[in-house]
Amino acid sequence: MMRQTVQKIMSRYMLLLVAPILAACASPSVPDQYYLLSPLVQPVPASASASVIGVGPVTIPSYLDRSTIITRSAANRPEVNSGYRWAEPLGENINRVVMDNLDRVGVASRLEVFPWNSRDQVKWQVVVDIDRFERQADGKVMLTARWKLVDFERGGIVRAAKYNKTSTPNEATIEGTVIAMSSLLADLSSEIAGQIP
Repeated sequence: MMRQTVQKIMSRYMLLLVAPILAACASPSVPDQYYLLSPLVQPVPASASASVIGVGPVTIPSYLDRSTIITRSAANRPEVNSGYRWAEPLGENINRVVMDNLDRVGVASRLEVFPWNSRDQVKWQVVVDIDRFERQADGKVMLTARWKLVDFERGGIVRAAKYNKTSTPNEATIEGTVIAMSSLLADLSSEIAGQIP
């Protein structure tokens, strides 16, 4: 009799433990959504005297170097937005977008991605080190970066500056955040392009 009572109690506990797992498996899972930064600079004709420009390396902080999109809920608290992912590594996406933006500005006869070799005839090298690049707790997107323009043939730094701006997304969604990030990259690219001789 006692044994049957214990078995009934155990059966009920097992059912209570297994039921949530079965329910979770039965509920439809929401597929991940993927995003890419995009070039936003308006195209202009290339200058006849434009040089070959090499872009890179572009570095990002390790906390941003992940497939999931990061935002901040407080100054010292990054938030991982599960279900919202970058379609390619963020550093590669930034590098490609900066190249596309510079190409659209018309400052280069040709663009090369880092690393390149001496046969590529790179005249100017654009190096970008990003410190912050995510939506903040106040809803604004911040881009803080240091960039430099290097005379690749001579090895000297021709220009160097710090970029620190924010952009307010049109809507408080991940989609709006990515568009605001693309807008800041376009502004940074235009600033760099304006310093290329």
